[in-house]
Amino acid sequence: MECFIVEPADLNQESKTLVLRDEEAHHAFKSLRLRPGDSLLATNLIGTCYECKLESIEDRIATCSIENVLHHYGEPKRHVTLIQGTISSPARWEFLLEKATELGVKVVQPVVTERSERFRPKIERMERLLRAAVKQTKRSNKPWLRLATTDAAGKGMSSELSSLREALSEAVRERCKLLLLHETAPQESSLWNLPAHLGNMPIAIAVGPEGGFSDAEVRMAQEEFGAAVVS
Repeated sequence: MECFIVEPADLNQESKTLVLRDEEAHHAFKSLRLRPGDSLLATNLIGTCYECKLESIEDRIATCSIENVLHHYGEPKRHVTLIQGTISSPARWEFLLEKATELGVKVVQPVVTERSERFRPKIERMERLLRAAVKQTKRSNKPWLRLATTDAAGKGMSSELSSLREALSEAVRERCKLLLLHETAPQESSLWNLPAHLGNMPIAIAVGPEGGFSDAEVRMAQEEFGAAVVS
């Protein structure tokens, strides 16, 4: 089944119906040529997918009947946060967002490191990419793009990026096991081998920018936050 995005306000639990609007309805009708009676999947991006039957499409509005409610559909059991040193190439950053979504990452947090190059977050474009990747992957959650926790006045989100230290500190507060990828780690200490020994503990994986993490950043992650350095 093809997957679409439904806004929470367009869900009616009592009548067991939902409405797809504008681009979503246009995509269903014009691009995919769905017709009344066809089945589809809709995600609310915050934890639930709905198996639906298309009832009608008119004026860029598609009305669907809900046949099954699927909580946490398409979501892995483990919570994974990706702490990613900024990447200067927009195309490579967008590729990263797409693949992180497909692999089930719950939080993507770009951070400034010692070797970071200039990075200007285009928040609206990144959010569009995440939404498209969720539809492609048929997930019930859109990854949270975590930027700075507060603005200068301490009120809500800003477009500034956190430092590596801030991101590691936040992951520790969330009781994540910190795994920092670095070329100095022995081969037996690989990301491939470690998760099997962690049960369902949430993990935060820190990946450096093009130039990697500096030795000082690796020591800081280990000594201040207890990060495991892995290959």
